[in-house]
Amino acid sequence: MGAALLAGCGGGGGDSPPVTPPTTPPTTPPTTTFGLALREVASGLEAPLLLTAPASDTRRFIVERAGRVRILSPDGSVRATPFLDLSGLISTTGEGGLLSLAFHPGYATNGRFYIYYTDKFSNIAIDEVRVSADANVADANSLKRIVTIQHPTYTNHYGGSLAFGPDGYLYAGTGDGGGAGDPDNNAQNLDSLLGKLLRLNVDNPLPPLYTVPADNPFAGQDGKRGEIWGYGLRNPWRFAFDVAGGALYIADVGQDQREEVNVVSTTQKAANYGWDVMEGTRCYNSATCNQQGLTLPAFEYEHGAANANGCSITGGYVYRGTALPELAGHYLYSDYCKGFLKSFRYANGAVSDAKDWAVASVGNVPAFGQDAAGELYVLSAAGKVYQIVRK
Repeated sequence: MGAALLAGCGGGGGDSPPVTPPTTPPTTPPTTTFGLALREVASGLEAPLLLTAPASDTRRFIVERAGRVRILSPDGSVRATPFLDLSGLISTTGEGGLLSLAFHPGYATNGRFYIYYTDKFSNIAIDEVRVSADANVADANSLKRIVTIQHPTYTNHYGGSLAFGPDGYLYAGTGDGGGAGDPDNNAQNLDSLLGKLLRLNVDNPLPPLYTVPADNPFAGQDGKRGEIWGYGLRNPWRFAFDVAGGALYIADVGQDQREEVNVVSTTQKAANYGWDVMEGTRCYNSATCNQQGLTLPAFEYEHGAANANGCSITGGYVYRGTALPELAGHYLYSDYCKGFLKSFRYANGAVSDAKDWAVASVGNVPAFGQDAAGELYVLSAAGKVYQIVRK
């Protein structure tokens, strides 16, 4: 699998102006008193793309690209019967597939969760699903379509993240529609749901099954989609809320030169993250550009010659577990091509303490995972899941 298949890397952007080196600090090795390692906890999976769990649940749910959700039980075994199997409804063309899952904050009582996938028509689909009477099996017949976003022409840049914010609303990160350089100009178009961060109230008991929160920045405005919370994104493959830090981290896959992480307050709305005016902190395809009103990334790195530094960022999470207190507050990330494990802290508008944890590469890394206890995992395209542990 190439990087473009899962994370929307590259795409050819033509001749580019000279690149100004990023100002983010270089990573440093961790101290000798504390290190990280990766411990294998599951194998034999088919293209795992996410590990997540409902609140206070000791099970871990693993999303497989082909359309299945598997349960990694507390005893360390992967249940033979999938929690959910929608492989007959999923298109895996290009970068498509079952891409994300988010459990409702009230899942323990209402049994509702939400999935993000590409349907047989290559549309982006967000559906509500409910668990069956068996806690280890979802009711595949309970699917209700929440949102359909047409994604014509190209089969890359679907985005793919779902997460409930601390406000109880469902957030979704969509790609710009594909092709090189956003040829359809979706990311900056406020009448398009592509290239956006969406915010939805899914607690509507009657159709439509979602409403636009009244405080969304473009709610009720003509020619602008009220679902939009932020815009100017290329392919926000993974984003994550750090509730303890009051921040939202969006890892946006770059075009030809730079990978970026945007960090904003969880209450920041109407942020324009710059694509396709900017690629990271660099003007895209022009020597100068109007940066007024743009939210520039907090962190970025260059691909380097022959992608020496990477080609496609894989965003992770801020560590808030209890097993590794020395890691608290670190945002962990990888790169699909390089398979490294790196981190940084972000506070008061500045990046600090950037580290390369020097773990052995597990190959292509499409995603991270987080369990209900806040412990973190690295997923390998080779079908394995690794927990991040003390070295």
